[in-house]
Amino acid sequence: MTMPRILIEYASAKGSTEGIARRIGECCENLGADTKIVSTEQDSDLGRFDAVILGSAVHDRDWLPPARTAVDRLLAGEQVPPVWAFSVSTWGETSSLVADRLTRRIRATAREPNTVARLRSGSDLRDHRQFAGVVRRGDWPLFGRCVFALMGGKYGDARDWSDIEQWAEGIVTNLRNELENSP
Repeated sequence: MTMPRILIEYASAKGSTEGIARRIGECCENLGADTKIVSTEQDSDLGRFDAVILGSAVHDRDWLPPARTAVDRLLAGEQVPPVWAFSVSTWGETSSLVADRLTRRIRATAREPNTVARLRSGSDLRDHRQFAGVVRRGDWPLFGRCVFALMGGKYGDARDWSDIEQWAEGIVTNLRNELENSP
């Protein structure tokens, strides 16, 4: 059985995105994948990997600057492996830190971050997943806390570990099938 080699890169503001990247890596390793988990601020040799998983916290509706730089590096490469991407904010596809009604509206109307759209047009982006992260009372200045309260925000950890693990398992299964069926 061929085991995929996966590079997992993340850009994290407060640690939530890094935690998700590490859980994805653990899950991939438990399924036999060879993984390397690094911050997007590091430069990695993409030629050594069968796939890349890129993730970033979302601020002002886009990925953090180090993640945008990592995407620039990736898209400038000669051979870009298949890419999976994840974004982390106050709402995810299965959990949220804001009021349910607002979450439903956001899910129905939100555009993907500009950096993900660039990835989609310039690489073999297989999937983009939105995960909710962590917000602690001291993470934002007063104005941000007021807006969060108006949104029905609840401080805490809204990461849906089951959803994250299922997403990672799907990536490994997909890659393993591709590698076994390639000439």
